[in-house]
Amino acid sequence: MTLQEVTIEKMVNGGYGLGKLPSGKTVFVEGAYPGERVLVKLTRTKKDFSFAKTITVLEPSPKRVIPPCLHFGVCGGCQWMDIDYEEQLVYKKNILEDTLKRVGKIEEEVLPVVPSERISGYREKMEFSLSKDRCLGLKMRYSHKIVKIKRCEISPDIFNDILRNLRKLLDVFEIQIYDFERKEGVLKHVVLRHAVSTNQTMVIFVTKTESFQKGKELAKKLKSAVPGITSIIHVMNSKDSVVLRGPYRTLWGEGIILERFDWEEFQIPPTAFFQNNYWITRKMLDHVYKELKLEGNETVLDLYSGIGTFSIRIAKGAREVIAVESNRISVKAGKSNANINRVRNVNFVENDVEDFLGSIDRRVDKVILDPPREGAGIKVMKRLLNLKPARIVYVSCEPSTLARDLKVLVEGGYSIEKVQPFDMFPHTFHIETVVTLSRRERT
Repeated sequence: MTLQEVTIEKMVNGGYGLGKLPSGKTVFVEGAYPGERVLVKLTRTKKDFSFAKTITVLEPSPKRVIPPCLHFGVCGGCQWMDIDYEEQLVYKKNILEDTLKRVGKIEEEVLPVVPSERISGYREKMEFSLSKDRCLGLKMRYSHKIVKIKRCEISPDIFNDILRNLRKLLDVFEIQIYDFERKEGVLKHVVLRHAVSTNQTMVIFVTKTESFQKGKELAKKLKSAVPGITSIIHVMNSKDSVVLRGPYRTLWGEGIILERFDWEEFQIPPTAFFQNNYWITRKMLDHVYKELKLEGNETVLDLYSGIGTFSIRIAKGAREVIAVESNRISVKAGKSNANINRVRNVNFVENDVEDFLGSIDRRVDKVILDPPREGAGIKVMKRLLNLKPARIVYVSCEPSTLARDLKVLVEGGYSIEKVQPFDMFPHTFHIETVVTLSRRERT
């Protein structure tokens, strides 16, 4: 095994340390931080750059800490648990600045990252995988191999209790595990969801088949072993490319979990998207509302609205909110959430965002959008420009696609007022960002 010495210059998107190989070639290194001298092994080589992983740290950063997780470095769930939390926030700010400049040609001030009040046990949803020998855990990074997780430090304690008991029950009931190579078997994933404010917990069994023999008996025994479980669901997902999709039925409980914020209540169905960090979501709700600068007479467009997380809050300060979402389950939940919160001025529309923007023929005053990781895309941005809203608030979970989309808006007549990152996912390289834009006056 040939090792090469590298000095890490800075952190870049994807959580890599950037350095130069002795040959002068750029290398992206896993498991290394700015200022460190490391010995690395190349894992992938391309024409202009290479990827590598750290084998030996010759000169460590003074910001390194002992990771609290037994599985850190093997499991792919966390990448930065061995670096001081305050330093993680600095890295995320720098990565965001660098990505906006490099991809979007944007050199705006990036505010300090809003930290999470909880950096352990903060995740409200975890997706666990299974191997053919019933090993239940998380995947290694860039691998399909499963790490048997004894305890996940970023999960609520009840998730660890469920995993411990479920492993035994899968053997007792001889549950057939799905083989992704042969396309045979039944149980594909176990997804756990938790609501912080109500302490409700949902267990979701994702199967390839419509039939889940022994499912009800398994649910009964699991509920008996872990009394804190409030719902157990069976999701039938025939597609292997997505974990949580498809029709579902309730094996035990109400079939939803309920999350509460300042005054809002949200029913969260099994397959609907919801933000993963309660403490940061609460702060983002406040921030987005303030940045829209509502005066009470506006029509606000909420794109990729999900179950109405932002729409419900915005409705209290606007004349009307049009919430656009392509997922039918989320739209149905959004309507229910509006009723629960006695909000009557949100119109939920089930449609693709690009298609909707191509057909809308009315004035829109302000827009919020919260697209998935791949961003909204250039076509959506151009159609958004045609609407000419006075303010746009863009919520992003991926700096590179955010930079790409912002470039279109800035070139189309908008100015960036504020770039505010939030730490939705402590101990990882992922960055949540809220960007406020306003339309420039034509002279």
